Amino acid sequence: MKTKTEEFIKLIDQASDITEQMLKDKKSESSARLNNVISALQSIKSKTLNGKLEPSGGTSTLGLARGVADWIEPLDSPLLKAVGAIEEYYQKNL
Repeated sequence: MKTKTEEFIKLIDQASDITEQMLKDKKSESSARLNNVISALQSIKSKTLNGKLEPSGGTSTLGLARGVADWIEPLDSPLLKAVGAIEEYYQKNL
């Protein structure tokens, strides 16, 4: 059985993969925003692996879903679903 941290890292890696693929597919229109998402995901992953990510306590969020939802279309995009899954896992399990 995987630990909560391993599951959380897996979700982050999935979102990173989706973001990187989108970056390859879309040339410049969203590249700055996608690069920001990649940076945020890398930072969260690093903090998690170093034990420095503050626990949610069921109330705090990472701001990922809100940040992506502000500009992504369509709203049922795989990236928004992936960051939403990260936020949900963070709030419920960390």
